[in-house]
Amino acid sequence: MSNGLRDLKIKDILLGIIVPLTVCLVIIWFPLNERTLANINDSFQGIFVFGAQEVIMIVAVPLIVGLMWNKWAGGASGFILGSIYTLWYAIYGNAFAGLTVHPWSSNIGLLGYLLSAMLIGYMAGALNQKSTHLSRLIFSGLTAALVGGLFLFFTEQQAPAPMVYGWFGLFVTMTPRIVFGIVIPLIVKLILRNQATHMEFPTRPEAQS
Repeated sequence: MSNGLRDLKIKDILLGIIVPLTVCLVIIWFPLNERTLANINDSFQGIFVFGAQEVIMIVAVPLIVGLMWNKWAGGASGFILGSIYTLWYAIYGNAFAGLTVHPWSSNIGLLGYLLSAMLIGYMAGALNQKSTHLSRLIFSGLTAALVGGLFLFFTEQQAPAPMVYGWFGLFVTMTPRIVFGIVIPLIVKLILRNQATHMEFPTRPEAQS
């Protein structure tokens, strides 16, 4: 199969440039309009600004790595991205929360973000075991996302001054994880199917008589 420049198709440009660029522009639109979202409803700021960053870094990526690779790679990606997100969240919280009795840097809920990401990536890989069946992909991804979300919410409740609490806090925590727990396995299935269709199989040499 030739992969020269002449074989470049419009679909390749669309999927290689237009789609990822559009997704990135949509993601940064929310932080750029953070004040507008807060004026509409305070919860929109948490859902679309912090929530979008959160689910991409500590849910979506560990899920993809765990489902497509293995539990160790999923857990490692969760540890790395969870550490980065936790560090950023702690710096952001201390910078804007001011001097409070319970500073964000000592909030056990921050540790929950790190451990939750590790759990999601590890459990997705451990449950899926490199399976390509859609039913097992969805089961593994959704189960890992649910357990990771519940663990995060539990650790947040142990903080002296939890930032997320009550039924609305549980709804905000679990809803994006349920969605990503279903959507990410579908994306992984499409990736695996696309890889299978483009895989070249060597032809057997004909037996000489």
